Amino acid sequence: MFNNSGKKGSSGSVTLIARNTSIDGRVNFAGFLNIEGRVKGDIVAEENTKSEVVVLEHGVVEGQVNAPRVIVNGHVVGDIYAADQLYIAAKAVVEGSVHYRLIEMEKGAQISGNMIHRAAGSKQQKSDSGSSNNGISEVLDGSKPALANT
Repeated sequence: MFNNSGKKGSSGSVTLIARNTSIDGRVNFAGFLNIEGRVKGDIVAEENTKSEVVVLEHGVVEGQVNAPRVIVNGHVVGDIYAADQLYIAAKAVVEGSVHYRLIEMEKGAQISGNMIHRAAGSKQQKSDSGSSNNGISEVLDGSKPALANT
């Protein structure tokens, strides 16, 4: 909203849905969305951005998640569409299908649904991240802020 750089999604804006916060309805965003509370509705990143959704350990999403980069360590009831990278951490529970280009899954994570690979040239967005971890472990354990990979 206040970004004058002209680059969508690169503003580093972070939105937090804190613990004990509940949102009913669709969430549209650009930048970084961290969820510790509950969202009942779809989460959709603005097109042509390098946006990221992080569902933290106590976070719950009931609806579809659609973003270039998705990190889950909480509970998602619905399908996940990660155009670039999907990271499923050890405490994650996903009840739905996951659509991904790159996936990383820790021991202990649970997916109850289909795993559907999307080729790099498919309709969904691409990101230029090339490394496997990209600081995800540090985001999940709190030693690095979620916007560290901007």
